Amino acid sequence: MNKTIVVKFGTSTLTQGTPKLNSPHMMEIVRQIARLHQEGFRVVIVTSGAIAAGRHYLNHPTLPPTIASKQLLAAVGQSQLIQAWERLFAIYDIHIGQLLLTRADIEDRERFLNARDTLHALLDNRIIPVINENDAVATAEIKVGDNDNLSALVAILVQSDQLYLLTDQQGLFDSDPRKNPHAQLIAEVAQITPEIRQIAGGSGTTQGTGGMATKVAAADVATRSGIETIIAPGNRANVIVDLAYQKPI
Repeated sequence: MNKTIVVKFGTSTLTQGTPKLNSPHMMEIVRQIARLHQEGFRVVIVTSGAIAAGRHYLNHPTLPPTIASKQLLAAVGQSQLIQAWERLFAIYDIHIGQLLLTRADIEDRERFLNARDTLHALLDNRIIPVINENDAVATAEIKVGDNDNLSALVAILVQSDQLYLLTDQQGLFDSDPRKNPHAQLIAEVAQITPEIRQIAGGSGTTQGTGGMATKVAAADVATRSGIETIIAPGNRANVIVDLAYQKPI
């Protein structure tokens, strides 16, 4: 099985609604990815969570609500985040490689090619790439939760077959399920229209900076390149394996 998959994890998925990275849940994520890796899948991780990890590591300091404060937390937390992934994958004797990217790295042709070559070299050598937005130097990216869109661009870079956007929601609903108990899950979207974008709404949680709107925007980018994109609940048992083997979730 040589199927290539990009899996994006939001902060809410990695923290499970707590103020810190949830190690048991991350262990379950790694178990699933390790299984796919051992069965021949090529898996790329796009991970949020650096700011949450930094905030916890510094014991939740009181900081001014500025971009510089978020960049401080990201700078401290990125090492904590990558160490968490590294420790868990080491249990399965799987090596990971870290890439910190911004949109500029992908929009510049030479940097795009360098990033593509690095990713393919990692995958060809059975090393799982772990990618994050370079929040310590980013500005607008932090504010708009661009890891969703970054994951779509990464999927294009590696010519991925599928992109999974894992979140704390079941998927895209026809209205906000937090406000409307009768909201219906939309099983499939054939085309992303202005109406779909409007349904997606705004940001999700206080821990993360993204939301359903950024996931729909990312899906639009990926699907235009022929990459099937699935928005799925990150806390559902065996969700990554089931998606990879096209089982219903």
